[in-house]
Amino acid sequence: MISMSKDKQDKRTYIIDSTAIMHFFPNDKIVDEDSYLVIPDILRSEIKSFQAKAVLEVMSADQRLIYASPSDHSLNTVKETAKSSGDISSLSEADTHVVATALDFPGALVISDDNAVQNLCSFLGIQIETFSFKIKTRRVYFWKCIGCSNKFKEKIAVCPECGNKLKRFYRKKKIKG
Repeated sequence: MISMSKDKQDKRTYIIDSTAIMHFFPNDKIVDEDSYLVIPDILRSEIKSFQAKAVLEVMSADQRLIYASPSDHSLNTVKETAKSSGDISSLSEADTHVVATALDFPGALVISDDNAVQNLCSFLGIQIETFSFKIKTRRVYFWKCIGCSNKFKEKIAVCPECGNKLKRFYRKKKIKG
């Protein structure tokens, strides 16, 4: 876990996903001078476009940008929760780092339009802010064989019983708050 000075602990922390950078974050309505922006280190290699690099440059200029790598404990917690929710097959390595980094900064708010990131954050009690789409229900995913209807908690290529393909389904759960 990353330790922060008392001054930094009193400020709001935002964990920035690549979707936020693509939407030309920061947004003055969300982030002000009393906040810090945290980007998982792994996102540096994902940022390719000139525009996205320019957004990072602007974010760096105000000296509130922190690059961080999540702890192994937080990464393991995120991966286990993603397996339970069925989101594991929809998450990239960068997505898991975004959510795990949020766990390392208690009280942080994740900024992402990614559905799987939002769903996982809801399971872990992490606050989320979006630009265009916010999920309304928490989902628990499972896979069902189109042939024999066997259900599986994790994604596999074909049904071990009959060899048919699997289709993804979900059960909805209300998001509290």
